[in-house]
Amino acid sequence: MGADCVLVPTVNVKAEPMEMFEQEIRVQAFQNSVFIAMCNRVGIEGSMAFAGESIVVSPQGEVIKKTDDLEQLICADIDLPQARRIRSEKPYTSLRHTEFYM
Repeated sequence: MGADCVLVPTVNVKAEPMEMFEQEIRVQAFQNSVFIAMCNRVGIEGSMAFAGESIVVSPQGEVIKKTDDLEQLICADIDLPQARRIRSEKPYTSLRHTEFYM
């Protein structure tokens, strides 16, 4: 639908491999030529220790900002038109059949 930035709230825990989540976000940002900001919960609730490690990624899949496991607010300057420029430079994005997306 033309998004240039996608926000992804998550509740990943420390028992899970955080590097997998980072790689997944980086690949999704690259493949879709969008900025992605993943915000992950921190702290402990019952037996769950939430990992934090929120991240902001560019349309090229590069990490712009990343946090640790402490509660914090991060800010990142992003150039939203950059996402559209990058999508227009990738010939395969015009082959998508968005009418089939739900």
